[in-house]
Order: sequence, then structure tokens, then C-alpha cells
Amino acid sequence: MHGAPTQQLAKPPESMMGVISPSIRRLSAVANLGFLYPGINIDLRHRIDAWPSHLPREWPANAFYPVAASGESACVITAVLQIREVAMMILMDKLTDKDGWHDKIHDPAVVGKWRREAREQSEEALFERIMHGKERYNIPLPRTRIISDAAFEFCVSELRNKARYFKQTGLIPTLDTAGNTIVKSDSLVSKDLHADLSRAFRRLQADQSANVDWQPWSNEMQQNLVHPSMYPLIYGRSKFIQEEVVGVEEALQAFGEGTVTPSHSTPPEVKDNKYWFKYSQGSGEIEPEYWSHSFQWLPANVAFREDGTARFTSYINNLHPRKYPEIYRTIERLIDSVIPAWDQCLREERRYGHTPAVAGRSATRFEKITGASDSNEALWERFDVEYWKKSNIQLTTEQLRDLDEECDIESYDSDDTEAQEAHKKLEAEKRRREDQGLPQLPWPNLTEEDIAREKWRLFRNPIYPEPKPFEEVDYTPRQSIRDMFREHGLQIIVKMASVELNPEKPVFPWGNWHVEGQMNERICATALYYVDCENITPSHLSFRTQTDSYLSDYMKADQDEYNWLERVHGTSLGPSGETLQNFGDVETRQGRVLVFPNTFHHRVSEFRLRDATKPGHRRFIALWLVDPHQRIVSTANVPPQQEQWWDEEREASTFRAGWGKAPECLITVEEAKEYRLRLMEERSERKKQADGSWGVPYNFCEH
Repeated sequence: MHGAPTQQLAKPPESMMGVISPSIRRLSAVANLGFLYPGINIDLRHRIDAWPSHLPREWPANAFYPVAASGESACVITAVLQIREVAMMILMDKLTDKDGWHDKIHDPAVVGKWRREAREQSEEALFERIMHGKERYNIPLPRTRIISDAAFEFCVSELRNKARYFKQTGLIPTLDTAGNTIVKSDSLVSKDLHADLSRAFRRLQADQSANVDWQPWSNEMQQNLVHPSMYPLIYGRSKFIQEEVVGVEEALQAFGEGTVTPSHSTPPEVKDNKYWFKYSQGSGEIEPEYWSHSFQWLPANVAFREDGTARFTSYINNLHPRKYPEIYRTIERLIDSVIPAWDQCLREERRYGHTPAVAGRSATRFEKITGASDSNEALWERFDVEYWKKSNIQLTTEQLRDLDEECDIESYDSDDTEAQEAHKKLEAEKRRREDQGLPQLPWPNLTEEDIAREKWRLFRNPIYPEPKPFEEVDYTPRQSIRDMFREHGLQIIVKMASVELNPEKPVFPWGNWHVEGQMNERICATALYYVDCENITPSHLSFRTQTDSYLSDYMKADQDEYNWLERVHGTSLGPSGETLQNFGDVETRQGRVLVFPNTFHHRVSEFRLRDATKPGHRRFIALWLVDPHQRIVSTANVPPQQEQWWDEEREASTFRAGWGKAPECLITVEEAKEYRLRLMEERSERKKQADGSWGVPYNFCEH
């Protein structure tokens, strides 16, 4: 059965059944599913994406969605893209931001205007976007157009293809190549749903106005309205019920139910050579530190009604189920809206057997380069001796000295008659100057042509490949998670936040590169909806992926002769380069849904007040999809931990005396904030570790 999470294997041990009152046992019709949960019934670091040799023989798991929490994760490495292809993706993303682009792309007059702009506009800013954060040595701005005429015509054909799909679905696959895609849409969310989401934000902000929860380390600029880092699953502290019986409103009857979760020890520190080899990039193994031994964000469970619409079957952590039933219903409608975008971008992988076809582009737009060496002059613009003699480019003293020594050696060793004649002339000039008492030339072994050729060698322009002939792409998903996982539903983590700027704090700074969650959460995709943007400058979300460090396995060059490859791909292949591929960025405008798999690293750009004398804000909701192939502990297993909720329920009860003392497992706001800091510090350390595993240099062994 395709939709069944893989660890539904056996009845859990009696010790984990929990202490459950009869009333709680009747709360949910989905109890007794027999799931085994990482960190509870099975190993905390259990993986469904491990290679077959690392799993028990009887384990039936096969399919999974990739998660790029670590550089060693399975199936997260992408191809190194040519600089021209990245430029084409950025251009197409920009054009699809234009009003009515899907009709204008069929208008020859409009396309002609766009073509002229592409030919005439400076490409410096485009080059900066492609090369942002990358080593630039020996990779200058191309002197030829990055967006060539052939590249532009390819973009026109592709956009016409995408326009037809957009008219059917409202979805725009963007920054997409070879099985990796981001999806944007300004029409998925209806006006009514947008209004209800705006109303939800206003209600939550009003209710929390006396106790604003500012995100730590945000300089009191990001207000958390619903955030999973508050009251997470705390191993060794949180209560757990094996059956998924904790519902939505009924959750408020479950305070204190269950058994305390197991504690997990810190993974041992091992630093021998075998360890480093085992956890190298592409090994398929993941260092144990990428799992938290202390915390896990708690998703809410989502089921599907008979008509296919989503409904929460357990409470959203930190969104009071009795106070805000209408917000629950609103978020359910948002889930219904974004599922088609998740279907578009998710790429199911198989540990063995045939991997299903992906929706959309499955190959790059260019022929694969298997080998190239700088000594092949056919890869470069033709050497024009007169042009380079007249060039204003000046070689450095060090470059001239090295060239002088090289030419001196070559002239003695060369069998070339012309080279020997040139050397004789230089020797005659040396003797003439010596006889006449004149000072020797600073570089006595160099001719004008030698210097011109060296300028050409150092500053020549590569011949950039052109795209393949365009072929139609089928963007229709082969399957929907709504059908694949209908039996057991989805698990979704919810975040609602507002960035608040004012004249005293007018700038929200650049964010850090990251993926969502740790391995505990198995987040496979993100859906963002930008509810309200007021008095702020445009903001973008930048994207990049990890590439293969063993590039030389399928791309060959002679020793130290790979600058053409560097220039064409816009990435350094030397020891200072990093195995990272920039994809560009997407504007995060009001009313936009932005969806992407958790194989993309991303970060928010800086934005500021448009009018610095007035306040401004950006309000958004994030839905993080847990890989449905693997069930994790959710709010269906963990009763509410908020002591404040218990106090409010007790005060509202007619029989207050019957409530007694608050269960010891409940957590005060102050405690929750302390735990949140610990969680954030832990994840910050893991992010530093991930940066190292993502950004390793290319192992470009050319011989």
C-alpha cells in the first residue's frame, strides 16, 4: 500500500502505551494505527533514505523525499549548471513576474521589446546574482552577452510552454532544472481566503499585544504568533501517548496524559580517519549530530475528508484549539490550496528499483560537458594579435617577469624556426644596447606578440555553449500526495510570524543560508504565503543547492587546465571553490505562494521601510511538510504542554476544585523560552556544521 508510512510494522511495546484515561481513548477514530516512532519505539536516528545495506533485512521501506539537512544526505546533490542556464532561469523568473506575462509571451510586439531589452541592458547585475558569494578568481564578467539570442529564443519557447500550464493550474515552475523546481503563484489563494488569513493575523496580534513574543536574536523585529520552537517535544520531559488520540479541541482534555518520553544521550565524538571517510559528501551516511537528542518540532496531523479536503485531526502546536477554531479552518483551506504546488515540486526517490518520473524538467537545457582543457584553442575566442597589442590591459610586473623567463627557456628549447628567428633578433638587440651603452629592456626576452598572446591567454573570452533545441516539457505531476497518503494523511508544522519595522529599526537584515528543521523533523517541503506587505521595499528569497565534489568523475580536463570549465559554469574548481550552485532568487510579494522542496538552501534578502518615517511590516505563514513516508511524533501523541492553557481551562471550568494541581509535565512560558533558546543554540551549531558539509571544495583531480 503506497500511502502507508514505513514504520507501521508491529504492535509497540506495552511500556510505551502510556497511561490513558478512558475518555482520551475515545477521542480519535485514528487510534491504534501501530506506528513506530523514531526516538520512541525505534532508533532516534532511523532513516528511510539509508542505503539498503544499512537497513534490517525485513525493512520494507523504499520511497522517500530527499532532505538536505546535511551535505551527506541522500539524493540532494544537483548538477553543476552553466552560467548561461542560470541566467536564463533568472530572466524567465523576472518575466513571469510581469502582469499578464502568460498572454504577452504570445504577442510578437511585446516579445520583441523584451528581446531588445535583453540585448541592450547591462548584464553586470545579472552576473552578480549568479556569482553571489562565490570565489571570483579567474572568472571575470563575460564580454559576450550571457543571454545570447539563442538563449533568449529558448526562453521564449519555454515560457510559452509554461504559460499553457499556468492557465490550467495557476502554477509557475521557476528556477527549475533537472528534477529541481521552485513553484510560485499569485493566484492560488482566493480573495476570500486571503481576507480570512489577514483577519487571523490581526486577531492573533491583538490577542498577544500585551505579551509580544519577539523571536530571539531578531532585535525585536520578528514577532512570533505561532512558532514550533515554543513547547516542542522535549525528550525526557514531554509526555507521549503511543496511540494518535490527542485531537483538536479535545486536546484540552488530555493535559498530563501519557508516559514521559525517553532521554537520549549526546552522540559520541569520534574523529578517526574512518569517521571522516564514512561521513564524506556523497557517502549516503549522515553524522549523528544532525539529529537533536533533546528536541523535535511537533507537527499537527492532517487527514482528508471524503471530498479530498484537508482537516486537522490534532491541534496545531501553540495555536489554541478552542479560541481559534476559525483560524484552524482557514489554515486547512490554505493547505488545500498549496497541495498542488507541493505535488509540482516534490521528487520521490527510491532506494532501489525505478525512480518515478518527476513533474516538469528532468534534464538541463544544455548538452552535458564531459571534458575540456584550456589548451584547446577552439574553446576560446580567436587570437587577434593586433587587437591585443592595442589593448589597454596592463600585465603586472610579476606576470611579465614570469612570461619573460618562460619565453627565454622556450626560445632555447624550441624547434620552431620562427621562434628561433625571434630569439636571434632579441639577442641582437641585447648586443646592440650593450655595445652602445644603452640600458637593457626590462623584459629582454619578450616580443610585442608574446605580450599580446599572454594578454589573450589571461583575458580571452570563452566560447559559451548555446542551449539545446527546445523540447516541450510536461509539467503535470504524475501523482498527488492527496491520493498517495490519503489513508494516513499528512503531518504539517505551522509557523505564523510578522516582521515589524519602524523608523528606529528601518532595516531587516539578510538572513543566513539554511534548510528547514533537523533530521528529527524530516521536513521535505516548504509552502510560504505572504499575507500582508506594507511600506517595505521588495524582498526576495535566494536559493542554492549542493553539487557533487567529485566533479572529475564525469568531467575531465588536463592538469591545471580547467579555467574554461570555471568560466562556463561560473564556479571555481580549485581548492578555494565550493560545491554550491546558485539558482537565483524569487520575489516574496504580497499574495504570493512560494513552494520548494527542502533540498534547496535558502535565505531571505534584506528589506527596509519604503517610507522611513512610517512603520511597515511583512506577515507570512509557513507550512512545513514532514515526509509522509515516515511518521514522526506529533501533537496527536503529545498532549498540550502549555501551563497557561491549563490555567485558562481551569478558570473557565464550573468545577475548578476538581482540576487540582497542574500536572508536573506542563511548562510555563518562562521555561518554554529557556528551552527555545537551547533549541536555537543547538540548531545554530548544527547549521555551522552543515555549512562545512555543504561548502566543501571540488575534488577536481584532472589526471
